[in-house]
Amino acid sequence: QANCQTIASKLVNDQNDLIFAIATPAAQAVASTTDTIPTLIAAVTDAADAKLVKSNEVPGTNITGTSDLTPVAEQMKLLNQLVPEAKTVGMLYCSSESNSKFQVDLAKTAAAELGLETVEATVSSSAELQQVAEALIGKVDVIYVPTDNMVSSGLTTVSMVAEPAGIPIIVGEEAMVEKGGLATYGVNYYKLG
Repeated sequence: QANCQTIASKLVNDQNDLIFAIATPAAQAVASTTDTIPTLIAAVTDAADAKLVKSNEVPGTNITGTSDLTPVAEQMKLLNQLVPEAKTVGMLYCSSESNSKFQVDLAKTAAAELGLETVEATVSSSAELQQVAEALIGKVDVIYVPTDNMVSSGLTTVSMVAEPAGIPIIVGEEAMVEKGGLATYGVNYYKLG
């Protein structure tokens, strides 16, 4: 987040005509730095929830763009279909990413409707991923990771812990499958772009 803030300040100080911010942390950094330079966002789960706009329908600010909100309820149904014996789902995400908390809240509701219990497991830095993943062993039958920037970048670490324990990981987007997730049902970032 500190790097995002530094970059956002430079873009504003350079008096750019337009700023393109990719992902919620970058968009929040730009929003806290300028309310006049038009800003286009992408890969932001819910702009209103992230307090980037007044509403998703009518932004009312200098910010507009696209949402990458994944079909979270469908992801929980996929989880239930692929791991039908699962009773408890570990929700692994970064506590400082509002986009992740938003998705986890949706996932918890969808999981409850499927009769699944949930256990939240949060990290505040990538250095905590292995320890937090290890703490889930024996407590959960499957792990769910939303489109979380920090956990996504360290998903191979989570996979190295979960795989030997026989715990599948259902993830928020396709690139995370390549890093060790079992499956996803999500958006196509190329088409979204």
